[in-house]
Amino acid sequence: MTDLILDRTKPEPYQAKPLDPEQLKVVEHRKGAMRVLAGPGTGKTTTLVSAMAARLTGPEKLNPDNVLGLTFGRRAALDWRAKVTLAVGGGLIPQVSTFHSFCYGLLRKYQPEEAADSALRLLSGPEQQVRVRELFLGALSDGTLSLPLELEEAAQTKGLIEELRAVMSRTRSHLMEPTNLAALGKQVGRPMWELVGQFFETYLQSIESENALDYAEVIFRAEELLRNNPDIATKVQSQYRAIFVDEYQDTDPGQVALLKLLVTADTTLVVVGDVDQAIYGFRGADETGIRDFVDHFSEIYGNNIVA
Repeated sequence: MTDLILDRTKPEPYQAKPLDPEQLKVVEHRKGAMRVLAGPGTGKTTTLVSAMAARLTGPEKLNPDNVLGLTFGRRAALDWRAKVTLAVGGGLIPQVSTFHSFCYGLLRKYQPEEAADSALRLLSGPEQQVRVRELFLGALSDGTLSLPLELEEAAQTKGLIEELRAVMSRTRSHLMEPTNLAALGKQVGRPMWELVGQFFETYLQSIESENALDYAEVIFRAEELLRNNPDIATKVQSQYRAIFVDEYQDTDPGQVALLKLLVTADTTLVVVGDVDQAIYGFRGADETGIRDFVDHFSEIYGNNIVA
């Protein structure tokens, strides 16, 4: 039996590190959009913590509900949130989350009333893998799908199932429908893309019947929700007056499109990243998001972009 000990020791006060002039520009940024290119050891985390804390304190402080931090790892989000809480002296819990967690909350909040009694469920990676395998093998068994001869022996391998998941994820990260993938496969002579497009329809129908989503779908649906419902988009935009995004080099096209729907010309936006640290290319991340930041957001912010 393990003893549970409650530690009432007060946490050590946050010791903010001195900021150089370039870091201070980020902390003092209030108008428009800003891209910060920061490699390892450049004080990126310190700057982000100080910048968010600055928006939550002082004579022009914002309510914690009006400040949003987005990143990619759950641990990174928790660490960022804890450091900002300490930096402001406690009592305020800023909203910092992963893109997926934020989008899941958005969909839960604005799901249709008729679906309110059935909680929207987010599939874990292993759950999705099992579901894809079962549905794919079932479709092959009943003749709904047929693999090219050279791939028949690979039908039950983990590698093929992972490829299916990867292609479906990339399809959604580029805001494409299954029919778009099938049509593209036919156009460029890639029969496997056609097959995946057909299977993708079956997969989506299956998880939708259970009111479930996978990680790629949750981003797709959140972007779709805001794009197709201007009234909801306006509510969300009016709530978040300052948005900070870490590891921006790991965004995919769908996440960039989502972020564009979260901001207006009056939203303070700060994104931080390093092209050389992009690590999620295998699941659809596209470093052009950070390279083309100015092009992506100039329609919203005009010349009011620092990059």
